[in-house]
Amino acid sequence: MPGSSINAQPPKPLNGLRVLDFCWMIAGPMTTRILADLGAEVIKVESYTRIDRIREGGPRREDDPHLDAAGVFADCNSNKRSIVLDLNTSRDREFARELAAISDMVTDNFTGDRMTRWGLGYSDLVKVNPSLIVLSMPVMGTTGPWIRYGAYGNGVSALAGFNMLMGFPERPPVGIGPLYPDFTSPFFGATALFSALHYRNLTGKGQFIDLAQYQASASLLDTEILDYSVNGSVPNQSANRSPHSCPHGAFRCMGDDNWVVVEITSDDEWQALCRIMERPDLAADERLQTLAGRKAHEDMIDGELERWTSQRDRWEIMETLQSAGIAAGVVQTLQDMLEHDTHMAQEHYQKVEHPSGYEFTVHRLPMRIDGIAPEASHHPSMGADDDYVLGELLGLR
Repeated sequence: MPGSSINAQPPKPLNGLRVLDFCWMIAGPMTTRILADLGAEVIKVESYTRIDRIREGGPRREDDPHLDAAGVFADCNSNKRSIVLDLNTSRDREFARELAAISDMVTDNFTGDRMTRWGLGYSDLVKVNPSLIVLSMPVMGTTGPWIRYGAYGNGVSALAGFNMLMGFPERPPVGIGPLYPDFTSPFFGATALFSALHYRNLTGKGQFIDLAQYQASASLLDTEILDYSVNGSVPNQSANRSPHSCPHGAFRCMGDDNWVVVEITSDDEWQALCRIMERPDLAADERLQTLAGRKAHEDMIDGELERWTSQRDRWEIMETLQSAGIAAGVVQTLQDMLEHDTHMAQEHYQKVEHPSGYEFTVHRLPMRIDGIAPEASHHPSMGADDDYVLGELLGLR
C-alpha cells in the first residue's frame, strides 16, 4: 500500500472506507482509531501551525523528544495516515474539500463552529459529496450558548458531575485520575458512525452527527439524576461505600500499597465472610444480621475486615473470597495487568515497533471478529502520507 507502512492483515469489515479525520487530542482520535483498526483508511489532517498537543506531551522515551515519540499519540492513532495542511490558507482548505469529495466520512472534535468558519462544515461539504457522513464531536456540541467552549478530559469530567461523586465526604472533590470522557465518548462516536453508514447503505444519503462530549459523559452517571428528580437529593462523595452493600470498599493487604476490593451483598455472604475470617463473634452479633444493621456499624466492620486483610496476600484473599461466592478483586497496578495477568496481556495489549526501532505497548480494540482481534500498527509520522494523498489521490504531485 502506498504511503506510510501499515501491517499486512486479513480483510477487515471497513476495508474500502475512507475517513478524512480532522480530530486531535484524544477523544476524536480514539473514535477514528476504532475505524482504522477495523480496516478504514483514516487520513489524519495535521498542521505545524497548531500541532496536536498529544504529540508534544505524555509519556515517551526520555532519549527521544521527537514529535513522533509520544506514547498517548501512538495509542490513539494506530493504523492511520498523516498529511499536513494549513487550513488557514485558501489553497489547503480547497485540498481538504477535494479530499472530502472522495471520502466516506469526515470527523472533527474542534469547538462547535470551527469547521464552518473554515468553510468545511457539513453544509459546505455536502455540496461536493451528497452522500458524505460527517461527525463533529466538540465538548459542548455545535449549537447553544457554549458552542465555542473547549475543554480537556478532566474539565469534561467536572462538568459532567463525576468529580462531586469521587473522594471522601470530609475532603474536597478529587475527580478521576484517567481522562475518563476521552475514552468513553469515542464509543458513542463510533456507534453513531456505524449507524449512519447503515442508513447510507439503505438510502444512499449521508448524515450529520452532532456529538457533544459533555452530554456523552453526563449520560454515564448512575441513578443520581433520577434520585434528584424524584427526591430532590443532591449526591456527594461516598468514598468507597454503597447504599446497597456492606462491607463495600478497598482494604489494605500485606505489603506496600497493596489492596483488595470486597463487596458483601447479602446476609448469607456476610456469614460466609465471617467464617472465612474465623470471626464467630461477628457472625453471631445481632446488630449485624441485616444490611441496615451492618450499615449502622460500617466503620467498625471496615476496621475488622482490614485487620484481617492487612495480614494476608491480596491474591490469596481474592481467590479465597471468590471461591466462597463473595465479590472480591485485587486492585491491580499497571505492572500487575501487564505481568501478572498474562492472559490479559496477551489478549488485549500488543507490542508495536516504533519507527525509531524500539517497541512500545498499545491496547487492542476489546473485540474479536471471527475469532481474530484487530491488529494495531505504529502511528504515522507527521506528514508521512503527503505524497500518497496529494499525489496519488488528488493528482497534485
